[in-house]
Amino acid sequence: MPQFRFLCLHGAGTNEEILRTQLCPISRELEKDNSASFTFVPGEVDSEPGPGVEGIYDGPYYSYYNWPRRFEDDDEQSVEEAYEMLYEIIEEAGPFDGILGFSHGATLAFGFLAQHAKKHPYDLPSSLFQCAIFINSIPPFRMDEGERIEYEGGLQGTVKIPTLHIAGQEDFALQHSKCLYGLCSGTSAKLVLHSRGHEIPRGQKDTAAILAGCRELLQEATFGL
Repeated sequence: MPQFRFLCLHGAGTNEEILRTQLCPISRELEKDNSASFTFVPGEVDSEPGPGVEGIYDGPYYSYYNWPRRFEDDDEQSVEEAYEMLYEIIEEAGPFDGILGFSHGATLAFGFLAQHAKKHPYDLPSSLFQCAIFINSIPPFRMDEGERIEYEGGLQGTVKIPTLHIAGQEDFALQHSKCLYGLCSGTSAKLVLHSRGHEIPRGQKDTAAILAGCRELLQEATFGL
């Protein structure tokens, strides 16, 4: 099986080196047998450190667009600039076989795939990527003054490539992750639950389950199995 190249997007208020460290238990094993390689993309919007980041990981801290998006904000340009950045990276450093996002990065990845599908309805679903991994994710949304999240409309079925959804059973975003899982394409979407919170777990059992899900995803993306 050929090596898969993944474009990787970090969470809000972190940076690419933090995601590299967080993902290490998974990426190390997939790189060891040449199943995958990982390219980490830094955000460009200065941010306060994300939850549980300050004092553990060094800054500076970034996001890809103004986060979280609120109804009262005029922030469409910020999101469009993030999408344009991804197109530029694909043009300059691609092609890539897959996209991987953690939290805010997963929201960006899904939104990018969805808007591309809407703007280019006659392109093959795999025209940008053959597969996607969403970790502790939230569908594209806006937040009102009461901190209530409302998802963007028109997202169901827009992402038709094989997807893997990794979610923590103790994560505050668990139900959001399950919702994003439900927005993806039928039997091509797989869900792996781990025992931890809003993080990439390092325990042996959780890591083994995630790795198994990743390998299954690569098999399906390659052979349609």
